Amino acid sequence: MSEQKNFELNPSVSILIAGVLIAGAILFVNLQPQSPAAVAAGGAQAPTTATNVRPPSAQDHIVGSLNAPLVLIEYTDFQCPFCSLVHPTLKKIVQESNGNIAWVLRNFPLESIHPNARPAALAAECIAQELGNDAYWKFADAMFADQSKISPAYLGQLALQLGAQKGAYEACLASPATAKKVDADAAEVQQNGGQGTPYTILYDKRGQTGVSGALPYETFSAVIKAFQARP
Repeated sequence: MSEQKNFELNPSVSILIAGVLIAGAILFVNLQPQSPAAVAAGGAQAPTTATNVRPPSAQDHIVGSLNAPLVLIEYTDFQCPFCSLVHPTLKKIVQESNGNIAWVLRNFPLESIHPNARPAALAAECIAQELGNDAYWKFADAMFADQSKISPAYLGQLALQLGAQKGAYEACLASPATAKKVDADAAEVQQNGGQGTPYTILYDKRGQTGVSGALPYETFSAVIKAFQARP
């Protein structure tokens, strides 16, 4: 990787760039999807303009309330570096919303490039099944805090640390029902324009739309505001 030089921008240039960034964010929801090759290279794809994923429910892993005016439904891959980047961004957005934005995580393991993504997704579902929503999010935070640790052995170790019972955890991992849940999430997002991770659906009572990639905090916030302000 080439070394980047630090430099200061002229104030007028900074203002111009900021304007372009916000304008680009507002238009982001109207772009066409990129090719899978571009997704793999850049970690992002342009979002689709309309999606039809299932509504958030008590069966989901959620931060915040199902009654929040806006829900961010993120389809994630625990081994994806871009998912790791967007994780604190979405956490900050939800925390700052004063209950107006909730956040749901669903599964989209990219098995062809992340061999431990599916084992991690299965582990997450088993932890949620046995220990509940709070334990699931503690697991997710641990995954994104240090992805270099992810392995089947580490997943099992973390599950036990969170309070899972070894026998129940292993039985859940082997259960076809657990695999079916992960597969259903992945099939759903692909049917709705998801080609790479993270892929986040902005969902409210008036509709939903897909936003892809690890957008910076300011850009993601602008996209959300544009979605909320639509006619």
